[in-house]
Amino acid sequence: MTGICNYMKPKYNNNIFRLFTVKVSSNLKSPAQFDLIGPPDPVSNLRPIIFAKSENESKLEKKFREAREDTQIWNQNFWREHNNNFIKERRQFQETLKAQGKTSITADDMSIFYKEFLDKNWHMHLNYNVAWYKRNIKLLFLEIRVRISKLKFR
Repeated sequence: MTGICNYMKPKYNNNIFRLFTVKVSSNLKSPAQFDLIGPPDPVSNLRPIIFAKSENESKLEKKFREAREDTQIWNQNFWREHNNNFIKERRQFQETLKAQGKTSITADDMSIFYKEFLDKNWHMHLNYNVAWYKRNIKLLFLEIRVRISKLKFR
């Protein structure tokens, strides 16, 4: 693979996390030697990530990487479904207003929809947030275990 890739390489510079485009060359030994961050998904608005996989990945490192991948897929699916529902319901609301004879839809009109949508989905958002925190705590402990295991082998 040669040429410019749509993914970006995270780079830490002057204590600031920055993203730079990366040229992909044919000398990559694995799919990714570093995490690659893609362009935002048009529906979920989340950037997909291809997680780096080292050549001598331990079982614990693999478990951590797979947990990160699983969390990313879970998050992507949630927001894709949520945003699809939002777009569909917003369109229906706007069509209902037009059917009632509204020639232009104001921000005040839309604020009614936004409140109703949030009120209707608050329980789903609560469940998402609880699950999100649980997954991140699991990832945190897995990463700590990976880092400790790397210290032991030095």
